[in-house]
Amino acid sequence: MQKVMCRCETVVEIDVPLAVDIDETPETLSALADGDSPSAICPRCGATVRAELPLRVIGKKHGVDLVILPDMERLSAYRGKIDAPGNSEVLVGYQELFERARILRDDLDPRSVEALKYALQGKAEESEPEADITVLYNGTSGGSLEFHVLGLKSGQTGVVRLPDSMYGKMLATLQNSMQREPYKTLFSGRYRSIRKLGFLASIAGSD
Repeated sequence: MQKVMCRCETVVEIDVPLAVDIDETPETLSALADGDSPSAICPRCGATVRAELPLRVIGKKHGVDLVILPDMERLSAYRGKIDAPGNSEVLVGYQELFERARILRDDLDPRSVEALKYALQGKAEESEPEADITVLYNGTSGGSLEFHVLGLKSGQTGVVRLPDSMYGKMLATLQNSMQREPYKTLFSGRYRSIRKLGFLASIAGSD
């Protein structure tokens, strides 16, 4: 059991594993893809309280060995200074965990999806240069990959659908692009997210 403090300052106990094997419990992958995670209802205020990270997610059939760290460790992940076992890939926060679960559910290559997200984020930032843009993979729809673009004006969420053929082209060409920027930096280390590119660029710009 994990004890977590609710926002009303009530301590809530949540039954949560330290690691999950999505090969042995495929229903766990489905639940994560739907945005469900270990949680409990606060008996005092009725709020849903999520278990705190970290969590390890493994699955040999899926080629998965992930360590999901809490958001408070995001800067450490950006800098490559993380405490995680073995050669596990690192994700940060439940949002990234849910997104990866959807990618695995749809049998897609995580790196190719991340590369498509990089292209979409660049276009969104061209149209809204002052916005703090986040692009998330949401699933497949009618022969397309659907992405949600967060951080647009008025708190709106943009929906972008890319044809499967675009994903296929990225999958076929990405390996040859891995030695060129931005992909070389993007996929280096154990945290392989476009979110670290903005942070690293800001550091380089301040030097």
